[in-house]
Amino acid sequence: MKEFTLEDKQVFLNGSSFCRGLAPNIITDLANISKLVTFPETTIVSSTGDGYANVLFVVSGLLRVSMSSSSGRRFTVLLVKTGECYNLLSPYLDHPRVLEAQALETTRCLRVMANDFIPFVEKHPTSIFNLLRIIGTAFDSANSRIMDFMEKNVENRIMRVLSTLHSKFGSPLHFTSVEVSEIAGTTPESTLRAMGHLRDLGMIETRRGQIRILDSKALGDREFGDLTI
Repeated sequence: MKEFTLEDKQVFLNGSSFCRGLAPNIITDLANISKLVTFPETTIVSSTGDGYANVLFVVSGLLRVSMSSSSGRRFTVLLVKTGECYNLLSPYLDHPRVLEAQALETTRCLRVMANDFIPFVEKHPTSIFNLLRIIGTAFDSANSRIMDFMEKNVENRIMRVLSTLHSKFGSPLHFTSVEVSEIAGTTPESTLRAMGHLRDLGMIETRRGQIRILDSKALGDREFGDLTI
């Protein structure tokens, strides 16, 4: 697979969420400090407590960002797809994070080292608006998910997760019941029961590793604001 040229990087970054509205010279500066890296499927990109502080812009593929309990249960925090970025906050932290990032398929990213990213932002303060927008959206979504855990039953949480995944990835969704349960914060057994009921109601169709959304409006729920996954 050919290496990205500087022009390739500029074109990609121009369409990314972090570079929205930034001037061409700023995008060029970011492209100049980035390097294309490839993570084969299942690669652990960063582990809990390892202090990984580099910023990644996903060019192709998919990263899963998650947390795991001592019992081995996983909670998926974020799915980072093409055009999105991972780890914007870590360069500014003085302690390791509790998150793990893994490539769910072969994933190519533009990597910006932490010691290059901070001077870049300081040189181009207009980029702070996008940085804060992305982090703020993630923060609001995290609070929204806490309210879901407090107020919603499993079926309603599954509905909201499926609606959000449908908005992000379209239909059909290529997720297993285990993967959906890890996003919703429940068990695979409870997820299967909830999805069976949704299937009986005509909202979804399911087959192995695939979920087809039939009634996206019925799945929608914005009681606690938008959900970001």
